[in-house]
Amino acid sequence: MAKIIALIGIDGSGKTTQATLLCNVLRSHGIKARIFYAGNTGIRMGYNYSFYLSLPIDIIRNRLLRTRSNLLPSRYEWLFKLETFLLFLNYLLLILPRMIIYGKIYRVLITDRFVYDYILSTVVQKRYSRTLTKVLLRIVPKPMITILLDVDPLIAYHRKGGEKPMDELCSLRLLYRLFIDSIGGNIAKASGSKMDTLKEILRIVVPCVLKK
Repeated sequence: MAKIIALIGIDGSGKTTQATLLCNVLRSHGIKARIFYAGNTGIRMGYNYSFYLSLPIDIIRNRLLRTRSNLLPSRYEWLFKLETFLLFLNYLLLILPRMIIYGKIYRVLITDRFVYDYILSTVVQKRYSRTLTKVLLRIVPKPMITILLDVDPLIAYHRKGGEKPMDELCSLRLLYRLFIDSIGGNIAKASGSKMDTLKEILRIVVPCVLKK
């Protein structure tokens, strides 16, 4: 199984950029590496669209009911529970198998996001399920290195053009910092330039990968 390097963090922390830069560095040293997007996404259909198992619920919630996620538990509890379960199945059926396959082909798998991002987002969105989380943590391969790209929420907000509310970004950042401490993971400062962030990541990765 490949050595997994998981890059996690709030939206706008630079996960995709750093995964690309890190992958290029490892390949330049002759290491067979691949980037894998391990966020809870689906199967790409064309350039702009993808299918994921909770898509019908998304359509009902956003197009028909026009209600935000934080209103689902109180007003549409059954819909909330169904969406939570479908998102769990989505990760189980559409993300995990590809991660395992790539893990058998490559020496190093750099994940842009990881199951940790998905779990922490369920906490903030009030869709957290202890049972489903335990199942995921039990079956998903454990990363050799987990790196939190820690960024100022205000900087992340502007990088993403205000896609996520500031209060959600601030809450998520706090959760990430508590989580990374709980698993003994690593933190790379990501508020500066992308090359400064890459240097921090390489300081963590080089002793574990390039020198072995």
